[in-house]
Amino acid sequence: MSVIKAAFCFVLLVIGAVFPVVCLAQASNAGAVAGVVVSPDGNPVAGATVALSPPDAPVRVVASADDGSFLLRDLPSGSYIIKTTASSFAQDKETVSVAVGRTTHLSIRLALASTQQNVNVTAAPVTFDTSQTSSVVNIDCDRVEELPIPSRNYLTFVLLSPQVAAANPALQQQGTPPSGGTFSFGGLRPGSNAIYLDGVNDNDEYTGSSRTQLSPEAISDFQIVNHGFAAQSGGGAGGSIDVQTRTGVNRIHGDAFTFVQNGALNGTPPLGLYPHKPDESRVRAGVALGGPIQRDKTFYYVAAEQEMARGEDANDLDPSTLSTINRSIQHYAPLAGLTLQSGYFPTTDQETELSGRIDHTLTARESIMLRYAFTNGRNVNDAFHTDELTDRTARGSSFLADNSLSGTLTSTMSESLLNKFSFELAQRRAVEHTEQTSGPGILISGTALFGTPYSGNDRRFETHTEFADTIALQLRQHFFQFGGRADHVALRTHVPDGSQGLFVFGNLAALQNGTPDFFTQSFGNFDTNLGETRFAGFVQDHWTASSSLTLDYGLRYEYNRLPSPFPQDVLNFSPRLGVAWTALKDTIIRSGFGIFYDRFALATINRISEFDGIHASMQIVEDRDAVNLYQSGSIPSAPLAGVAPSIWKAQPDLRNPYSEVASLSVERALPWQTTLTGEYQFVHGVHLGRTSNVNLTAPVILTMANAPTVGISSPTPQQLGSLIFTKARLNPTYDAVNQFSTSASSSYNGTTVTLNRQFQDDLQIMVGYTYSKTIDDASYDSEQPQNPYAIGNERALSLMDQRHRFTLSGLWLIGPDLGDPADAVKNANPGPLMKVLTGLEFAPIVSIASGFGANPITALDSNREHIFPFAARPAGYGRNSLHTPPNIDLDLRILKMIPIASGHLDVVAESFNLLNHRNISLLNTAFGSELSPARGFAQPIAASTARRIQFSLDYEF
Repeated sequence: MSVIKAAFCFVLLVIGAVFPVVCLAQASNAGAVAGVVVSPDGNPVAGATVALSPPDAPVRVVASADDGSFLLRDLPSGSYIIKTTASSFAQDKETVSVAVGRTTHLSIRLALASTQQNVNVTAAPVTFDTSQTSSVVNIDCDRVEELPIPSRNYLTFVLLSPQVAAANPALQQQGTPPSGGTFSFGGLRPGSNAIYLDGVNDNDEYTGSSRTQLSPEAISDFQIVNHGFAAQSGGGAGGSIDVQTRTGVNRIHGDAFTFVQNGALNGTPPLGLYPHKPDESRVRAGVALGGPIQRDKTFYYVAAEQEMARGEDANDLDPSTLSTINRSIQHYAPLAGLTLQSGYFPTTDQETELSGRIDHTLTARESIMLRYAFTNGRNVNDAFHTDELTDRTARGSSFLADNSLSGTLTSTMSESLLNKFSFELAQRRAVEHTEQTSGPGILISGTALFGTPYSGNDRRFETHTEFADTIALQLRQHFFQFGGRADHVALRTHVPDGSQGLFVFGNLAALQNGTPDFFTQSFGNFDTNLGETRFAGFVQDHWTASSSLTLDYGLRYEYNRLPSPFPQDVLNFSPRLGVAWTALKDTIIRSGFGIFYDRFALATINRISEFDGIHASMQIVEDRDAVNLYQSGSIPSAPLAGVAPSIWKAQPDLRNPYSEVASLSVERALPWQTTLTGEYQFVHGVHLGRTSNVNLTAPVILTMANAPTVGISSPTPQQLGSLIFTKARLNPTYDAVNQFSTSASSSYNGTTVTLNRQFQDDLQIMVGYTYSKTIDDASYDSEQPQNPYAIGNERALSLMDQRHRFTLSGLWLIGPDLGDPADAVKNANPGPLMKVLTGLEFAPIVSIASGFGANPITALDSNREHIFPFAARPAGYGRNSLHTPPNIDLDLRILKMIPIASGHLDVVAESFNLLNHRNISLLNTAFGSELSPARGFAQPIAASTARRIQFSLDYEF
C-alpha cells in the first residue's frame, strides 16, 4: 500500500472513530464521451484504439467494441483531444468538450491510410446529449470565468436558467425561524434544493442555503438539474446543483487578480434618506495555482481570495418621525435611555476563501482526491433586518466560518465496473447579533422597528459527517448504478428569540400615548444540542435501448431519522422514469416522472425542540395587559404569573415532504451548434410544512356587545364584524400551541422556451423565457393561517410565484482565445483590424422577471390568534395579493486580453444593474387597523443594489 493511500485510509478511520454514525453520500456525476468508429463506407471498425487526453494530462485509452462503439466515463470537465487509430486506416484527431453530467456523443469516420496518412479534425461537440432524459443546464468553465458575477458567488449563475426563479426576499422578512436558499425550482421552497460539491452535500441544513463559498477560480463547471429522473438524483424536493472543482495538470497554470470598486461611480440607492451618495469602496484580490507534484501521477490546485469592503447606509425614517419616537420613548422606562439617530451609519463586509485539492493516481486502476476548503465571512450592519423601516439599533451583523475536508477514492475494477467511495467532514459556525442586544424591542406597525428585535441574536454550530459509495456497472446497453447515502448532522444552538421582549404598537399615535397592543417575551433555556441522520439508497439503469431511445428507470429510498420525540416516517420510496427519444435526426423528445423526497429544515426542528414548554416557552399579553406592562416600565425577568405559556410541537403523524414531478420537452438542433428547447413541467409539492395554533376554540364574530367578554377594550374597524378568537383554550394549560404539521401543498405549472449555444470559443449565448404559476396554502414552515378552522381559505398564489421570467446571457470573444494555445497558434497571423480587436470580449446578462408577491396584514394580532409574526389580513385582501413591480437587470462585462510572456493580462470593466433600475424587493405590508390603509401601505421598503461599476486586472498563465 502506498503512503498516500495509507494516509487516505487513516483519515477515514479517524473520522469513523470520532463519528460512529457512518454515512454514505451521493456520487459525483462526472462527464463521459461515447461514440462509434466507422469506416468510410459506414461499417463499424472493431478494435480501434481510442486515446483521450486533456492538454498536459494523462491519457485514457479504450478499444472500440465489435459494433465500433466505445465509452469513456468518469471524466473531469474540460477540453480533450481524442485520437483514434486502427490498422489500415489513417489516424483521426479531434477535440471535444466534456461537461459535468453530460455525455458527449461522437461519430468518428476513419479515412483509408492510402488516402491520407493523418486526419486532423477539430470537431464541434454534438449539439445535444441524446442520452440525457432530464432537463439540465450546463454552466461551463468559460461562463464561470467570464460572465459578470456579483460578490464573486458562482451560484448566482444558477439563475441563468430560465426555469429557476430567485427566492422571494419576503421569506427572510416573514419567516421565523429563517428560510434560506436563494433560488426556487418548480415553485418549491428555496431550502428544498440539493447542492453537491465534488459529489458531497454542501447544504446548510439549518437554513437550507449553501455552505462552502469557493473562489470562482476553483470551479471547473457545474450542472443545474431541474429534477433529475435518474434515481441517483435526490436530497431535496427541488432541483439539484452538481458542482465540480478544478484539478491540476502537467503544466503549471493559474492566475492572480484584483478587483476594485469605488462608490463615486455607483448609483445612489433608490430608497432611504441619503444626504449624499454613500461613501463606498471594495477591494478583492486573489491567486490560483495548479500543476504537477509528480508528472502524470500527482496534481494540485489551490485558490484563495479575500475581500475588504466598507460602505454607508441610511434608513427611510424621516426626521419628524424620529423626533416623535425619541420624545415618546422617554416617557416610560423600557427604552428611556435610547435615542434613534438619523443619517449615515457604517457597514463593512469581509470575506476570505481558501481551497486546495490534490489528485493522485495510485495505480492504473485507482486514484484518490482530497480537498480542503475554508471560508470566513463577516458582515457588519448589513446582514439582515436591512429594510428602510429598521433603525440602526435593530440592524443585523453576522459572522460565518466554514471548514470542510472531503475526499474520493475511485477504483476501476474492470473495463465495465467502477466504484467510488467518498467522505466529507465539515463544520459551520454562525453568529448573528444586532446593534442593540439588551432591553425590549419596539415595532410600530408599518412605521419603524428599533431596540432589540424579536430575532437576530443567536449562534450555532453545524457539523456534517458524510460518506459515500456508488458502484457503476456497464453491461452492453445497460449502465447500472447502485449507491447509498447517509449524512449525520450535529447541531448546537443558542437562539434566544424574543428573550428581551417585544412591544407592538398599532401606529405612531399609540407610541405617543404609551398604549401597545401586543407584547411577547420568551423564557427558559435557549441552548439546544440535537442531531439528525439521513439515509438514502438507490438503484437505477441507464438503458440505451437503441440508437434513438434511452431510458432511465430506478428506485430511490430516503429516511430522515429525526431526534426524539419526533415521529419517524419510513415509507419514503421514490420511483423514477425518464425517456429520451431521438424522433428525428435533429430532434429529441424527453419525458419523465419522479417523486423527490425532501429533508426537514433543522431551524424548524430546533424551534420545536427549544420551545417545547420544558426547555423554553413564550408568553403573550395584549390590550390593557400590554399597556399596563409598558407603562410600568418594568420588563419581566421571569414568566408572568397567571399568563399561560405558548409552545411549539410537531404533529403526531409527521410525514416527509416530497414533490411529484412530470415533464415533457422537445429539443431541436439548429445550425451553428445551437439548440431550441420547449418544455412543460408540472410540480406538485406534497406534505409541505406549515404551523397552526391548534389550541384555539372556534372564532366568533366581534361586535361592540361581545368585545369586553373577548378581551378587546377598544375594537378597531378592522376587528368589528370579523372573526375573533376568544380567550378560551382547548387545553387551558397553554396559551398558543404552535403545531408544526406537514399538511400544506403546492402546485406549479410552467412552460419554458430556451435557445442555447454553448461549448464554443467565439460565441456562447443562452436565451430563455418561462411562463409559470404557483399556488400553495403555506410558503414556509412557520407560516400560520389567518383562521386555523378555515385552512382552505389560505389557498392562493405562492410567495414563490413568478409569472414571467426572461434571461439572456452570452459571451462574444473577438479573435482567438488567447487562453487556448491551439486556438492561438491557429490564428497566429491576424490582419491589422483583427490585431486591434483580438482579445476583446463582451459578456452580458439580462434578466427581466415579474415582481415578488407579498402578504398584506393588519400588522397587529387583530383576530387575537396569539401568534407572532401576525397572520390577520385586512378585509377584502387575499393572501399574498400584493406584488412588487417587475425586476429588470442588466449586467455587463467588457474584457481585453493582452498577451504577456506565456500568459495574458485581462483588463476588465464590469457593471451590475447597469441601467440603475429600481428593483423593489420588499413592500410595506402593514395595512393598519382602520378601514382605509395606513400611510406607506404597499409602498417599497427595500430594493436591490443600485448600479455598481468595478474594474479588475487578471493575469493568467
